[in-house]
Amino acid sequence: MANQEYETICSRVREWVREVGVLARERQGRAVASRKADRSVVTDIDHAVQDILLERIGRDFPADAAITEETQKAPGRHAAVGSAARCWVIDPIDGTRNYARGFPLFTISVGLMEAGRPVLGVIHNPMTGNMYSAFAGGGAWLDGAPMAAVDRPMSGSTIIGVPSAREAPLPGIMHRWMDRMVLRNTGSTALHLALVASGAMDAACSDDCRLWDIAAGAVIASEAGAIFVRPTGEPHFPMDLASYTDQNVPFIVAGPALAAALVAEYQAAI
Repeated sequence: MANQEYETICSRVREWVREVGVLARERQGRAVASRKADRSVVTDIDHAVQDILLERIGRDFPADAAITEETQKAPGRHAAVGSAARCWVIDPIDGTRNYARGFPLFTISVGLMEAGRPVLGVIHNPMTGNMYSAFAGGGAWLDGAPMAAVDRPMSGSTIIGVPSAREAPLPGIMHRWMDRMVLRNTGSTALHLALVASGAMDAACSDDCRLWDIAAGAVIASEAGAIFVRPTGEPHFPMDLASYTDQNVPFIVAGPALAAALVAEYQAAI
């Protein structure tokens, strides 16, 4: 696909995401929360945002597949993941726990994958209005301005985004990083990736996230010059989407030199 077509699709997705961002922002504090089978939190707005995005995708790109965090209302509207050339990956509210509590940090994340690789991503923070986006070969952008990840040596000023330890204890190396660097957890993995792309964070890592958490952010961070890899240093992509069934996708993302240093320390600690 030519860059011009990616650019056209990216512009359309930004419009969709801004639209559903207004809905999410207006309904925060009034959303109805419940528990899924795994006991994680979901709200009616997660479903509403996802339904609107899937309706737009089914209307404009009927030959494409879709992978989503929440159950799809009309899965037959989209092509099968195993046969489609492209697949959309959606996290309607990344940071649902924040959202349900009225904590003003959450994002809407929409990625597009082709041949098992992320080729386009849009991450929107409805509470600030920030729109992070990128497509393969087109660079990474924040509200129309180009973004570039930073690559400073590891130091006491390094800011690294990490997950919470709600499901399982953090790896020991993250506790050691906590003693040497500045750790942050916004509650949204997608936002961590966007902040690495913008240079607001130096790095981010997670040992417990899913494809919808990272599909958009991986291409945004990569187009900004960051390295997105497994904690082993191996690339994540291409992935066989037809066999993806919510498996964990642990990662480290940072500028090239810092990513190499973090991977080396992670591996040495195993």
